Amino acid sequence: MAFEAAVDSRDITPVFPPYPSLWMGGYGWDPRGNHGAVARSLRAQCLVIWDDGTPKVLLRADLISIPRDVNQFIRDTLEDEGLVARNDLMMLASHTHSGACFGDTRPNPYLLMNLNGEDVDAVNGTANIIIDELLDLVRTTLELDRTDVTLSYTEGSANIGYNRSVGDQVLDTVPILRVSTLDEELFAVVFGAAAHPVARGEDEVFDADYPGVASELIESITGVPALFVQGACGDQNAHDPHGDAMVVTLGNKLGQEVVDQLDTADFSPVTGPISTAMVEIDLPLHVDLDDPDVVDELRAKFEARRNSSNPIAVGWRHADLMLKLIDSEGLPTHVPMPIQRWRFAGLTILGLAHEPLSAYDLKLKKVFNGNLWVAGYANECEAYVADNTTLRAGGYEAGWGDGDDGIAGDGAWTMSYAWPSPLKFSGSRQAAPGTTERIVIDACVNLLNT
Repeated sequence: MAFEAAVDSRDITPVFPPYPSLWMGGYGWDPRGNHGAVARSLRAQCLVIWDDGTPKVLLRADLISIPRDVNQFIRDTLEDEGLVARNDLMMLASHTHSGACFGDTRPNPYLLMNLNGEDVDAVNGTANIIIDELLDLVRTTLELDRTDVTLSYTEGSANIGYNRSVGDQVLDTVPILRVSTLDEELFAVVFGAAAHPVARGEDEVFDADYPGVASELIESITGVPALFVQGACGDQNAHDPHGDAMVVTLGNKLGQEVVDQLDTADFSPVTGPISTAMVEIDLPLHVDLDDPDVVDELRAKFEARRNSSNPIAVGWRHADLMLKLIDSEGLPTHVPMPIQRWRFAGLTILGLAHEPLSAYDLKLKKVFNGNLWVAGYANECEAYVADNTTLRAGGYEAGWGDGDDGIAGDGAWTMSYAWPSPLKFSGSRQAAPGTTERIVIDACVNLLNT
């Protein structure tokens, strides 16, 4: 079955002017800003696949993450304009740690880098320009001439990272979607991997990191656009030592694997119709913040942390913000998590919001019969979503430490993302009903089976 397709791209590398902010995202806890140095441009790319005249839009960008309010705004805007149905738009961030600080919610720039109000306003100004570019990119791609295409899928393998958390699983799979014209000429390539784009390290240079190098290599050899999709890499880091040389090494390794598969692999057909669906689940926090006694206990902990912390430390900033939320009755009690499914005949793509850990990729593939592509950082990203084993162990990815699972850990993801406590988990090895892993897996399985 043939589809129609169009593809386009846009440079979203901040330059002053017109971008008011060159603050960077990805690392904490001190201010970090670009001063004009660019190793590799940051790009947004849009692939539209028309299935029986209905557009399915894949929009990916070299961004650290997409905040919830940005996801909702872009989705609402395109739907209100009658361009794309909500379930038919999948937005993906590469999670490069050498890109722009994007938005003022989660991560919170004040918590992340101690930015003042004027700097946060500038961050929002840059975010607004990028949002306009993303919207215009979708509109422009939808207006391009359409090409009749067929789709096919295969998987390669490339070791570009390691597990930095409590597990030893490493995701080496390289999913590849080939988009070809009816005369078998290559039209575009969508490919993926699962490793934090931190190969460059914490400097002040804008860089698409190893995904950018991989895309450039594929495009230089094939002559067609190559779109990178990040996987469930919450606990997967790019190999050390960090620096530009490692960016090139890992990017070339990943890109060459894609090129080799395009030349030699047997691709299985991917046909229509395309069925899209999206659900939103609520992930509970580990403490019941609907209970006034629990809130009072948490207040005492944050007061103690604030009183014992240096006012310039992130622990003080986070505690102060949480106390203000408690006083205003604005303390969050759960983490919303959209999950999106695109089902073809021959391939299912599952887009998980936030920073899912590798266990979700492995567990879902064990219970799904067929080609399953698990993408992370899909549509919005405001938390780490760890499996029960990691949550029980504590640490950065779990969001708590120092023996207290009832409060955000000092220096953990729960601080930068402005949450008061970690996600709910079971004390036993098995994820119990109503806990994070069980809620996510059950929702995914239900979506995959409907």
